Amino acid sequence: MTGEIASMRIQVSGADPRHAELEARELRDVLRRLDDTAVRFAPSEAAPDVEGSKGPALLTPEVVLVLTGGSFTLAGTAIKAWVAVRKSRKVRVLHPDGTVTEFQGGVSGREIRKLRDGGSNGSADAGPGAVR
Repeated sequence: MTGEIASMRIQVSGADPRHAELEARELRDVLRRLDDTAVRFAPSEAAPDVEGSKGPALLTPEVVLVLTGGSFTLAGTAIKAWVAVRKSRKVRVLHPDGTVTEFQGGVSGREIRKLRDGGSNGSADAGPGAVR
């Protein structure tokens, strides 16, 4: 088992600031269920003003969580599973040693619904080359 997490920063990206916050809250709730871990929102950092811009705006809105305690292996598995559920989810984990791990979702909600509803039952939406 990999050692305990001293402190790990988790950047949750979203389509807009509200989406990033909602996604971060959901991931925070998932991580809170892990044994011996604490997770909280990191203090907001002001984005640097770019010359000629109309104000401080992030190109990719994100919310940062800080995870302490627990096992990195367990936390990494939980984060990877959470991200995989939705194609739009993107998480960047900054480890205490400076390394970075990125996770991005790969299954869309439409694909999950299709699988859940038995999409392989020969329905009309199965196009040419579909595996049955």
